[in-house]
Amino acid sequence: MKIVPASISHAQLRSFNAVASEGSISGAARKLGLSQPAVTAQIRSLESEFGVLLFERTGQGVRMTPLAVRLFAETRAIGDIENSARDILAASRALSFGELSVMCGAPNPAMQLIAEFKRLYPGVRVTATFGDWHQVRDALMTHRCDAAIVTEAPADSDLSSVPYVGQKVVALVPPEHVFARRGTPVSLHELVDQPVVFRTETSLTQEAIDAALKSCGLTLEPVIRLGAREALYEAVTQGLGIGFMFEQAVTRSDGPVRLPIVEMPQIYMEHVTCLSRNMRRREVAALMRLAEETAAI
Repeated sequence: MKIVPASISHAQLRSFNAVASEGSISGAARKLGLSQPAVTAQIRSLESEFGVLLFERTGQGVRMTPLAVRLFAETRAIGDIENSARDILAASRALSFGELSVMCGAPNPAMQLIAEFKRLYPGVRVTATFGDWHQVRDALMTHRCDAAIVTEAPADSDLSSVPYVGQKVVALVPPEHVFARRGTPVSLHELVDQPVVFRTETSLTQEAIDAALKSCGLTLEPVIRLGAREALYEAVTQGLGIGFMFEQAVTRSDGPVRLPIVEMPQIYMEHVTCLSRNMRRREVAALMRLAEETAAI
């Protein structure tokens, strides 16, 4: 005949430790939020299971037997572990710590939102990387980032998006250029005989420029194509030609003058977006909620 070894449950140990630390059934019941009969039942079932006596009843409460003293010395740490686990989970709920990876299309206004997020949740470690629109979309859809801040979020049923701020495409003109001194909107037709600097075709800015030129029946040949908007900004600063960017993509105020484009009055919306399933993560949900609260639209 197979002998089944005696077992002990977590509930029994919790009741035992509470009685041992409080010195009474009533004190243990208050500590655990249970009734006195429930605590008594746990202690009796534990004693019965192993055929032992753990507590002697006295007029002042209970007194531990030598066996109970030995058991309590080994198991009292369980309460500390429970408290630590509770603290860790509560801290996570309050976002006292955590991790968040964000892929951004441009430093600004992404950095404005991330800076505010860090102010509210300094314990969350944030990693921000940058790329063009297609790189951001790919990172988002292949789970290489938790959320994204990008102009014109991809239209996908798996995504949740919050419109954050609207901006236009503007012309970047060297400060000494006649257009800059004139200070009025520039027409794409005026750029036919001007040197221009383009981004690569994977840039959303360049896609918008190409579409506007096509609708006007114009073709512009750039003097250079550059992958990064910062490189384009510097190229215009150095006088290589007129460039294009979203008006809030860079916060620098030195160098080029930003001028509206007559044929491009439309607003492009910067979105904060994530895979909908990621909204279950507190860090992602907090970023999306902050975007809603601080949106400038």
